[in-house]
Amino acid sequence: MQSSIHADVNAIAIIGFGEVGPILASAWVAQGRTVSTYDVKLDDPGAREAILVRAQRAGAVTHDTLASALAGARLVFSAVTASQAQAVAEAAAAHMRPGQIFIDLNSVSPKVKQHNSTSIERSGADYVESAVMAPVPPQGARVPMLLGGRLARQVSEELNGLGMKTEAVADSIGLASAIKLCRSIMIKGMESMCVQCMLAARYFGADARVLTSLAASFPSVGWDTGYEAYLIGRVVEHGQRRSEEMREAAAMLGEIGVDASLATAIADVQESVARTGVALRSHLSEKGALPDWRESLLPELKAPNLTLPDQA
Repeated sequence: MQSSIHADVNAIAIIGFGEVGPILASAWVAQGRTVSTYDVKLDDPGAREAILVRAQRAGAVTHDTLASALAGARLVFSAVTASQAQAVAEAAAAHMRPGQIFIDLNSVSPKVKQHNSTSIERSGADYVESAVMAPVPPQGARVPMLLGGRLARQVSEELNGLGMKTEAVADSIGLASAIKLCRSIMIKGMESMCVQCMLAARYFGADARVLTSLAASFPSVGWDTGYEAYLIGRVVEHGQRRSEEMREAAAMLGEIGVDASLATAIADVQESVARTGVALRSHLSEKGALPDWRESLLPELKAPNLTLPDQA
């Protein structure tokens, strides 16, 4: 076991500084904590400046190496994409020491979380898994999180003292992530079904009638007030990350002997819309709002040899 370090109880490190990192950093800096961050994209000249700006606004200190970002931090949060979660845990383990706690926020399968736990604990540091149970914006640091691990209850109390909203659900690793991914199958599945339902309905000029029918069947959901646009917009903006999460859900299902084809199909739809949404996200950053999916998303997704029927 490696020697312990003097970890500053007020120091927090965040690995990955995309959407979630700046939100959490801002909240913790406001609580008087020192926040350090490292993101592999700092090595990309095209992405570096944007990360530096986000860090400055959040009050976080950026580091050019993972080792320097983790040095001295008591709490280390991993907030990367699902596809990078295992590699990041393995890389962090080389620099962590007893007295530090690695909190894994990433949406990956219970098996990956268990692997990450083993990697971190070999260093003598502690590991806590976290499952983020809702979109971080607009709730910010108050977004509900489920925690698991030997120190889950202790860490939950500490994080709630920082204004967060966490709940320890297990002393073991895997349950929190299982709860998250089971829920995600339903939520991301609804989004993907909405995409395909509405694109097909629009192709046939039937979208208004389909929405009216859905509103009659499910009157409290909001199908008559733009709910379909909200669901499709979520996929356009976050489909790539959601597709990776759904592939983790598929892996989880396969590990327990359940047919994973539905989860895989959901991931495929999310990824397809994410690719189409690149130009739309550019529009969002420039104009402040996505164009209506009827005019912008459908032409990109329909087969090239098809034309919209006459809706006159």
